[in-house]
Amino acid sequence: MKIAFFADTYYPQRNGVATSVGSLASALKKFKNKVYVFAPKIKGFVDNEKDIFRIPSSRMWPTIPDSARLPLPALSPVWMKIVLKDYDLVHAHGNGFFSMLGLVVAKQKNIPFVLTFHTLLNRYAHYILNGKLITPKMADFILKVFANRCDGVITSSEKMKQELIKMGVKKEITVIPNFVNLKKFAVKNQYFLHKNYNIPSNHQIILTVGRLAKEKNIEFIIKTFSKVSRNFKKVHLVIAGEGPQKKHLLNLSINLKLEKKITFTDGIDIDKMPLVYKDADIFVFASTSEVHPMVAIEASASGLPLVLVNDKAYAQEVVNGENGFSLPLNQEEFAQKIILLLKNPLLREKFGKASLKKAKINTDEGMIVKKLMNVYEDCLQKKQ
Repeated sequence: MKIAFFADTYYPQRNGVATSVGSLASALKKFKNKVYVFAPKIKGFVDNEKDIFRIPSSRMWPTIPDSARLPLPALSPVWMKIVLKDYDLVHAHGNGFFSMLGLVVAKQKNIPFVLTFHTLLNRYAHYILNGKLITPKMADFILKVFANRCDGVITSSEKMKQELIKMGVKKEITVIPNFVNLKKFAVKNQYFLHKNYNIPSNHQIILTVGRLAKEKNIEFIIKTFSKVSRNFKKVHLVIAGEGPQKKHLLNLSINLKLEKKITFTDGIDIDKMPLVYKDADIFVFASTSEVHPMVAIEASASGLPLVLVNDKAYAQEVVNGENGFSLPLNQEEFAQKIILLLKNPLLREKFGKASLKKAKINTDEGMIVKKLMNVYEDCLQKKQ
């Protein structure tokens, strides 16, 4: 099958959606499908893979994450390639203008349009004039209208499916979970974090990964770590990510007198991320704005015990007391469970093995591709 992916974000951009799209494209190709990826042009970056077409774009609003851009196809010779190529269907990823461009192409060619919703748009309304221009309710309305124009609607978690139904989406919604290539995370520990960020070799590492932004709730993790470090001295918090809250979070760590025990790595190349996870002892995440976060899947694939906020987005990744802890958003409870894991290497090992086992069960590329192909074939049949 020939499939055109229109992605709001793609490699080398560092975010879960880009990683998810890349994983899915690779999996489809393994099963002898042809996948064309149309994504934002990144200054200075040259793709080393075939069938990736970059479209010039501009940032929509200064405060909006750079992963949401406005495509400018008329400024690029790629537009003719988009128009002239034959596809069986268009599969768009995201809620932005690149996905809308995919809808235009599908309508123009009279082929099915499938859309995967990766993001709860209403949680990001605050990026435009603090939510005064586009309110959460308006964001929900936009998603509803967009989804009801699709031939097929996909999301990566039951949580997002229920959100879309509440918004008034009438189309059938298929849940196809995110996944990773397990082989990429089967690396030896090269002590990447200890060596590159001068972390004492006898210090355990608590890791969180994500954009430094309000919706990721990194502030909660820093305040929790403050409680942990009072009770457990040989421990270090690594925050892997970049974003608009960095200055605020740095100041918070200084005010809590934790600047020597917290490391902000900024952006790390995607290819290096398996080494980052491998050098950590515990993975912590407290965002309630997620759909099915890639970072939790990657941590699980790396064999890490997980300490996560109790949210339906993580239902597939963590079983409380089996491979980690699923907790209410309470600093004291988070701190207690982290300390328990820090003090018990055998429990960490047990949870880590359970995480890896769970990742192997969840990451069945053949099953995921089969489920996706069923959606595609159903859409093609209905279009005839």
